[in-house]
Amino acid sequence: MEARTLGRVEAIPKDAAESRKIPFVLSTYKKDRHGTVLNQDNWHLDNYRRNPIIAYQHNLTGSICQEPNPDNVIGKCVEIKVEGSGSQKRLVATAIFEPAVTNPLAEKVFQKILFGSLNSTSVGFLEVGKGRYGTGEEAEGRSEETYYFAGQELLEWSIVNIPSNPEAGKRNFLVQRKLREDAYAALMYAWKELGGKFTLSSLKEMKVSQILDLLDNRAEELISSREGYEDLEYLRNIYYGKHNGSSPKWREDWQRAHKAHLKGLI
Repeated sequence: MEARTLGRVEAIPKDAAESRKIPFVLSTYKKDRHGTVLNQDNWHLDNYRRNPIIAYQHNLTGSICQEPNPDNVIGKCVEIKVEGSGSQKRLVATAIFEPAVTNPLAEKVFQKILFGSLNSTSVGFLEVGKGRYGTGEEAEGRSEETYYFAGQELLEWSIVNIPSNPEAGKRNFLVQRKLREDAYAALMYAWKELGGKFTLSSLKEMKVSQILDLLDNRAEELISSREGYEDLEYLRNIYYGKHNGSSPKWREDWQRAHKAHLKGLI
């Protein structure tokens, strides 16, 4: 999916606080900092109109360490169309934001739009057809390289923090940093689940499929090692001193609790 941050709040209606409806300009013929121009004459909107969701930061599928969060869908699009003529054509839409009782994140984004600290939008789309590079200085590899899309199928559009026009480099840096943080969190999870048998540096050198195989094997080991330890909560309480005693049965259970601890079960 391609994403371009080109849009903005059109104008906030006087009754927006009550109606929760705000109009946006999503796309124009203006060249973005990615060096591309979207074709306003060839937007494919039918599929989007069947599921007209509005997201926050394009975060609809979660990440390597996080499940998708339905609250990242912050509203629905009640109108979307291409208006204008010639080079002034643009894709516009009207959003209605979910109520605070349903989605606190949607409420926060909505209030920030009313306040003015959030005002940028970004379209997520699939390329339709084969585009072309410009000519002269806009040719591929030249100083003003420009790619003209032949058409786009809209998948979703989002309210975003940082517009790509003036802040493209910063936006790319933030995305890369987020990916590194997610990857590190995943490695820490794998290291912990594998019982520290592998160093972080060795895990970094492995392929994802190798780490997943190791985690699968570890899960099978844990399932096998739990045999005879169906009362782990009881043994955990004994090991950490929540249950005390001196009977032969208690001493036997304490030994079992100690062994369960050595196996990493408690």
